[in-house]
Amino acid sequence: MIIERMADGSAALSAQGEDQELVYRAQQGDTVAFGKLITKYRADVLARIYSIIQNKEETLDLSQNAFVKVWQGIRTFEGKSSFYTWLYIIATREAIEWLRRIRPCFITLDAQLQSPVVHPDLQVQSNEFRPCVLDAVATLSPKHRAVIVLKDLENLNYSEIAKNLECSIGTVMSRLFYG
Repeated sequence: MIIERMADGSAALSAQGEDQELVYRAQQGDTVAFGKLITKYRADVLARIYSIIQNKEETLDLSQNAFVKVWQGIRTFEGKSSFYTWLYIIATREAIEWLRRIRPCFITLDAQLQSPVVHPDLQVQSNEFRPCVLDAVATLSPKHRAVIVLKDLENLNYSEIAKNLECSIGTVMSRLFYG
């Protein structure tokens, strides 16, 4: 593997170049390199999984399952996307599969979700409604839930969501509409 050097000849690598080097070493069986990749992206994977399943206890288990799958498949990773994207796709699939197996119970939302008083501080209002919104998202089907979480909570655009979920942009738009 060729590692790109900076123009001044220093050994510093770009973030993607560093990932490529760590992936290459992990593909050769280097567990220390793989550990560095996991350490780098662990918090993001935990946040991604939790945002989809809303279950603290299961988030750790699912992230562990995702990392095991990444380790098992690291030799077949071809680099067509960044390691980060590949890892997130695997983590997202783990969360969606868990939702399909578990089927969280449905809840009834309180009819008083709208405040009759406009708050001067929108952040306070947002914090008040966030639990209600998360509860409402929890009632959606796994497919609709994943799209809503990726779009509204993680601020991904349609093409990024389509890539993560391996579906068309039209499907993403449809799921957002029905979700």
